[in-house]
Amino acid sequence: MADKGPRRLKLIKREVEPAAWLAWLKKAWSDLWDPEQGRPGLEWAVLLALGAFLSLLAAASPWSKGNFGHLVGLFFVSVLLLRVVYRTWFTRLELRTGALVAKDRIFIVLAVLLGAFLMRGYGLFAGALAGDQTEITLAALVFGAPLCAGPLLTTLFMGPRAGMVLAMVNGGLSALAWGQSESLFVYFLLTGVIAAHQVKGGATRSSLIRAGSVSSLTGMAVVTAIALLQGWFISVDYLVALLASGASGVLGGVLAAGFVPLCEITFGYITDFKLMEQSSLDQPILRELMLQAPGTYHHSLVVGSLVEAAAKEIGANHRLAKVAALYHDVGKLKKPAYFVENQFGGINRHEKLAPSMSSLILTSHVKEGVEMAKKHRLGQPIIDIMAQHHGTRVIKFFYSKAVECRKSAGQNPPDPEAFCYPGPKPQTREAGLVMLADTVEAAARALDNPTPSRLQGLVQTQVNTVFAEGQLDECELTLKDLHKIAKSFYTILNGIFHQRLEYPQVQEKGKKSHADTDKQPAAGAADSRTGSKEQTATGLRRLGMH
Repeated sequence: MADKGPRRLKLIKREVEPAAWLAWLKKAWSDLWDPEQGRPGLEWAVLLALGAFLSLLAAASPWSKGNFGHLVGLFFVSVLLLRVVYRTWFTRLELRTGALVAKDRIFIVLAVLLGAFLMRGYGLFAGALAGDQTEITLAALVFGAPLCAGPLLTTLFMGPRAGMVLAMVNGGLSALAWGQSESLFVYFLLTGVIAAHQVKGGATRSSLIRAGSVSSLTGMAVVTAIALLQGWFISVDYLVALLASGASGVLGGVLAAGFVPLCEITFGYITDFKLMEQSSLDQPILRELMLQAPGTYHHSLVVGSLVEAAAKEIGANHRLAKVAALYHDVGKLKKPAYFVENQFGGINRHEKLAPSMSSLILTSHVKEGVEMAKKHRLGQPIIDIMAQHHGTRVIKFFYSKAVECRKSAGQNPPDPEAFCYPGPKPQTREAGLVMLADTVEAAARALDNPTPSRLQGLVQTQVNTVFAEGQLDECELTLKDLHKIAKSFYTILNGIFHQRLEYPQVQEKGKKSHADTDKQPAAGAADSRTGSKEQTATGLRRLGMH
């Protein structure tokens, strides 16, 4: 027995070691991409590896002995350039996706590598072309490198500032690779910045190509200025460089448009292109919602209109807000008959249920909607809004009903948390907008005689109630924004519930008006009742209503 003890301890130790190593690797990986809690050594290791890789791609003949000093110089300059740009600009940027997270850092590294590969591949192509044609030089062809593809993609996913910083990195690497330090740095910096600036408001894939075309025009102007400055304006090199710069931006836009779907799938980014596709009412989940829960479908359409208009007023992402509003209640597809907008005056199934069970059914549509959104890959921003659009609000109707039931039974009131939505509270302006629009639209549907003054009072009351409950404490909506939102909601709802004039009935000579329903029929009309009923029944059968 004494011999088996130590062996057993050794076996346990061997079983624990892999788990310990796995935990260490996970912590090291998380430290690597967390600049606040990370280890500088690991961050430097990635920069050194990336710098070495870039220097090998940028060097013309990296394995020749005579270029060793040049290779070492490229390595140190690349590492310092990446380090300075990353720590001073990228980590302090206000990105479109919010705070800089791990996937954003990985994307930045891949964007830099994409520029390096394009530089290397185009350099080989240009060198072969210049070698075959004696009249064309490599110095003129390098202006055709499609390096604006990286800034275009970075702007699309992370914002224009990140794209402009990447343009500066591309300019520095191209100057190191091809030796024309001043001219190439200025050329690729300006073309990349212009491309990033032009694509920031694009909503279609063709906008990338248009942004690349504008970048080409800028590049042609820069090439002309460089040729005048360096004295080769009247030469074949100028014409070649002009044509190359004209093609570079268009080619970069085409490459960026081709990489967009791959980046969306790999990194889970939500672009305006994807939002435009998801806003189509032909999407399978929306078609199912229209057929299975038509009341919820119409409610979502109205909420989408309210949110889109309000988002434009306060400068929020109106496309994201509208798409999230269209999908925010898809969880009701699991039990559509338990929601009042789908009952159409029929049986209310909650009458036979306990208030706690009714509350559980209502709150479950949030969780079920999130699961359906993940299944259909709607994207994390939309999933987050779906989870937050009710916040932690109490279902007041069933809570009051439960209080009355407990009171009549002589028991203590129930815990309000049992009748609350799971949350969290809205974290973004778009999520706050969906919450407000959802609340206002539902209240407007229950309003009797929706006159303009009553609609205005209802909107103001609902917005103030949500604000007073503290549901908007964690999003960035200001009081000024809430005023604009309430005004926008009132305008849209007033258009939906507008009053219509009663049109006068036009009587033909010898015929009776349909509006005179309070008068008794003529004496001979009684004999024709049977035929009228038969004609009515036949018409209803034709309409499919009998």
